[in-house]
Amino acid sequence: MNEAAWERVASLSELEGQERLSVIIDDLPAVLIRYDDKYYAIEDVCTHDGQPLTDGPVVNGTIECPRHGARFDLKSGAALCMPATQPIQTFDLEFRDGEIYARPSQSESSQQASFASTSTPAATQAESTTVETSEENTEEAPVASTSENSSDAPMVGAMLDSLKQVIDPELFVNIVDLGLVYDITEENNDVVVTMTLTSPSCPAGPQIVAQARDAITAMPGVNNAEIKLTMSPPWGPEMMTDDAKDQLGIF
Repeated sequence: MNEAAWERVASLSELEGQERLSVIIDDLPAVLIRYDDKYYAIEDVCTHDGQPLTDGPVVNGTIECPRHGARFDLKSGAALCMPATQPIQTFDLEFRDGEIYARPSQSESSQQASFASTSTPAATQAESTTVETSEENTEEAPVASTSENSSDAPMVGAMLDSLKQVIDPELFVNIVDLGLVYDITEENNDVVVTMTLTSPSCPAGPQIVAQARDAITAMPGVNNAEIKLTMSPPWGPEMMTDDAKDQLGIF
């Protein structure tokens, strides 16, 4: 594999007195971040809805999208929290005589990382409903099931695709693009989906919950599926994907 060329993107003096600096790396919008005496460079685009990450809070080596709360690892770019499921591009950094050089990360494994459903702070948006599973599994790698009598559990991306079969009967848009799915965790082939509704009194709520449970239960490698409803944070139209907005004529 041909290595990308290093390019100068900024000087260390430009970061003096601030923790972030917007730059362009390899023709991509990026942001340099100084955190805990270390430097990171990430693509300045949330993979959930394409919005900038620049102003998102940085905590414990992660950055959070200021719009919908998706969280990404600063080092690997891995998506750690719904609604994002795909990693962001990260960049290698090199320092030469006070100048900062960067290139797209040469670590393929980091860019192939997927949503870590059973580790790290993945469930902060639905803290009240998923704290027990996240705390119990913080030391475990997000690997497939350890059950001896069943096949590997599906990946989170596959489960999201299955949940896209569930259509809100009032808006006629699937629940994933509507932004109703907050978190998915899996342990020993048992899946927990934390989601919300467009309103606490949504008349289609029982139907949507039942269909979501059926969609996950029907997948190979799933023993049991549980749907946990939460109203924190409350749903709003800004949580929808661009595809959903297009379908509803929201511009």
